[in-house]
Amino acid sequence: MTLDITLSPLYRINGQEIASLPGLFAPTPPQNAARGREKDRLIVYLLLTGNSVFSTSEYMQVAKDAANIFYQTSGSLTSALRIAADLVNKTLLDRNMTTSKNGQFAVGWLTLAALRETQCTLALSGPMHAYWFGQNEMRHIHEPVTSGKGLGTNQTTNIHYSQTTLRAGDRLFFLGRTPDAWSSILNDPSPDSLDSMRRRLITLTRDDLNAVLMQATDGAGVLNLLSGAVEIKDDKKEESAAPLPATASLPHAQQAVPAPQVESATAPTAHVVQPSAYTTAPQREEMPQANPLSGLPRNTAPRDFPASIPRIQPAPAEPVIPVIMERENTPPVIAMEEIPQFPKITAPVKEPEPQTPREPSARTRQTAKALATGIQSTRRISEFISEKLKNFLPRLLPNTESNETIAPSNTAMIFTAILIPLMVVTILSVVYLRYGRSQQYETYLAQAQEMQAQALTLNNPIEQRQAWENVLLSVEIAESHRKTPETAAIRQQANTNLDKLLGITRMQFNPAFSSNLNIDISRMAASETDLFLLNAANGEALRAQPTNNGRGFQLDTTFNCKPGVYGNYTVGNLVDILTLPVLNSINATLLGIDAAGNLLYCAPGQVALAIPLPPPDTNWGRVTAFTLENGNLYVLDASARAVWVYNGKDGTFIDRPYFFFGGQTPEKQDVIDLVISGDDLYMLHADGHLSTCSYSRIESKPTRCQDPSPLSNPFAAYQNENLFASANFTQMLFTALPNQSILLLDADTQGVLRFAPRSLELQNQFRPTTGSTNPISSGPADAIAVGPNHILYLAINGQIYFATDMP
Repeated sequence: MTLDITLSPLYRINGQEIASLPGLFAPTPPQNAARGREKDRLIVYLLLTGNSVFSTSEYMQVAKDAANIFYQTSGSLTSALRIAADLVNKTLLDRNMTTSKNGQFAVGWLTLAALRETQCTLALSGPMHAYWFGQNEMRHIHEPVTSGKGLGTNQTTNIHYSQTTLRAGDRLFFLGRTPDAWSSILNDPSPDSLDSMRRRLITLTRDDLNAVLMQATDGAGVLNLLSGAVEIKDDKKEESAAPLPATASLPHAQQAVPAPQVESATAPTAHVVQPSAYTTAPQREEMPQANPLSGLPRNTAPRDFPASIPRIQPAPAEPVIPVIMERENTPPVIAMEEIPQFPKITAPVKEPEPQTPREPSARTRQTAKALATGIQSTRRISEFISEKLKNFLPRLLPNTESNETIAPSNTAMIFTAILIPLMVVTILSVVYLRYGRSQQYETYLAQAQEMQAQALTLNNPIEQRQAWENVLLSVEIAESHRKTPETAAIRQQANTNLDKLLGITRMQFNPAFSSNLNIDISRMAASETDLFLLNAANGEALRAQPTNNGRGFQLDTTFNCKPGVYGNYTVGNLVDILTLPVLNSINATLLGIDAAGNLLYCAPGQVALAIPLPPPDTNWGRVTAFTLENGNLYVLDASARAVWVYNGKDGTFIDRPYFFFGGQTPEKQDVIDLVISGDDLYMLHADGHLSTCSYSRIESKPTRCQDPSPLSNPFAAYQNENLFASANFTQMLFTALPNQSILLLDADTQGVLRFAPRSLELQNQFRPTTGSTNPISSGPADAIAVGPNHILYLAINGQIYFATDMP
C-alpha cells in the first residue's frame, strides 16, 4: 500500500500566523538518487536555537543540504540518516567556531523522517518531541539522553532512532517544546480530524508556535505541503480561504484535496531564532547583502528538484535581513557549558545605541604608531623615486636639452599608484599575521594547556571525558590559526585518554589492493592465506591471495565460483560464503549458498561442484545466511522465521534437517545474520538488536529464546549515553579460538565492537587510527571478516583494508 502524506506547519510569531516554516523541507526522490534511496521519502524539520544571525534562505539551505546528502548516500537507511545529521552538525559547528569569539552561537534541533512504503524511520537530534497517533492509541517519542542537547556544539552527532508502521489515518506531530495547554490533545489516543486538531492546537494557546503536523492517507504516494494560518484577534477567530500550492507526486503527480485554508501573514524573508526554539517577529534593518554561510565548506551542491514539488516561491530579489537571536548574559562556550533550552521569550532586541569606544591599549597605540611611521616612510620613498625618474627619464630622449622642463612621466605616476597600496597592504598583513593570529593561537593554546592540566587531576571517568573533549575543542580552534608540535602533542594525549575511557583500541589498517575494485562487497570470508569476497551485484565469489612482497593482495583471475549450471543443477546468485576446514571429502576451500538452498563447493584450479541441500518439510522461503559449527550447517530462512540444522559428514550434508527452535517459532522475520557456539544461537536483527536461543536436547525441556537480549556496557565514561542505540549493526561473526568472542560491525562508524559470549558485555571497540595515518576513505563499512591468524578485514567503498595482530 502506498500512502499520501500531508504536511501542515504550525508557525506563529508574536501572535502572527506565517504560512512558510523555515527549516521544513520535503523533496521528492531525485532521478539520480543513490542505490537504496530511490523509494525513500525524506522530511527534514530543523529548529535553530541560540543568539546567532541567520537569514531565511540560509536557514533553508541547511535543510536542503541535509536532504541532498541523504539522497546521495547509498547503503542502509540509518547510515544515510546519520550522514545527513552529521552534515548539519558540521555546518553549525563550523559556523559556531567562527562566531563564538563574538559571543554568538546556534544549536540545531533536527527531525528526519524517512518513509518507505508504510515504514517510517525517525532520527531525532536534540530534545525534539514526536507524537504518533494510531487507531485508538498514541505514543510519545522523546529520548533527550540519546538525542543529546542539539547539533553544532561538538563533533559528536547524537541521534535517537525510532521506527513505526504508518496506516491510513495515522498522524505524526513534530515539535521542539510542548505548551502546557496542549496536554489534553496530545494525550488523546483518538484525536479529531486533521483540520480540527490543527485548529484546536492553534486556539488553545497564544504562545509562539513552531511545529509540523503530518497525516497519512490512502493514495498513490502524493506529498501535500499545506500553507495557511489562523490569526487570533482577541477572543474571535477570523477565517478565510487561501489557495494551496502545487503538489508533488511520489511517484505520480496528483492534485491534493484542498484543506480549509485561512488568512495567512506574509512570510518574512528572515527568521528569528531564540534559545526557546521558537521565533519572534523579525525586524527589518538596512544592511548590505551578505551571506554569513558563504565561507563555510559544503559537502553537497544544491540540487535542482522538479518544479512539481509543492514549495513556497521566494519573493523576487529577496534582501538578506539579519535574524537577531536573543542573547544570554554570558553565551555558552560550545561543547563546554550546557546550552539553555527554554529561557523566557522576549521581544526582539532593538538596534543597540552606539557605545563610546574604549581607550586603546598601549600595544595598540604602538602598533598604530608603527603603521603611521611606515606609511610616511613609504610616501617619502615614493616621492624621492618619482623626482629621480622625472629628472632621469628626459635624458633618455633624443634632442632634449638639459634645461627643458619635462612633465612627470606617466610611467612614474603608475608605478607610484601601484607601489603605495601594495606596501600598505603588505605591512598590514605582516602585522596581523605577526600579532593578530599569533595572539589568538597563544590564547587558545593556553586554554587547552590549562584544561589539560585540569583533566589530569580528575578521577571521575565522566568528568575526565568531558574535560578531554573540551581540550580537543580548544586545540582545534588553536590549530585553525597555526599547527605546531605543541598542539599535535596535546591532541594525541587527549585522543589517547578518550580512547582509554571509551574502551577503543586503534588499529593501523592498510589497503589490500593497489587500486579500487569498484564492486559492492556484501560478504567476506578469510582463511590462513586466502581472502574471499562476495560480489553483491552478480552473486560471484572472488579469491584474493597475498602478493609476493606480502604487503597486499591480488585477485586470482582463474578462480571460478559463480552462478550457473553445474551438471544437473542450476545455482543462482550466492547470498553467503564461508571457508571450509582443510580436511573435507570434496577438497574445497570455499562454500557458497544461493537463496534456494543450493550449495556450491569451490577450490582454486578446480571446477565448482553444486549439491542442493535436502529441502525442509515446509520447503524453502528464501535463504539469507548460513554458518558452520562443529561440522554442522545452520541455514537461516528469515522469511519463514526458521533456522534449519544439517548434520555434516566430511563437509557434505545429505540428511534432512531439523528445526532449531522446536515448538517455539520466532515472531519476527527481520533476522539478517547469525552465529552459533555449541547449543547457543545468536541472531542479529535488522534494527540492530540481538536475540539468543539455547537449544535443548531434552524433549521435556523446550528450546528457550530471549528477544531482545540486552547488551552491557561496563565503561562508566558513557554515563547515560546508549552506545548501542546509536550504532548501526549490520554483520556479526565469531573470532577464532581459543579466546572466542562475538564481533558486531557498526557500519556507520567503521567500528567493530567485541562482546563476551553469553553475558554480551562489551569488551572493547576496534577502530581505525585517526589523522594522516588512516588510509580508509569515508563512508559506511560494507562487510567484515577475521582470519584464523588474527587479521581483521573491512570492505569500504569497493576497497579492502586489513589490520594485522588483532588483540
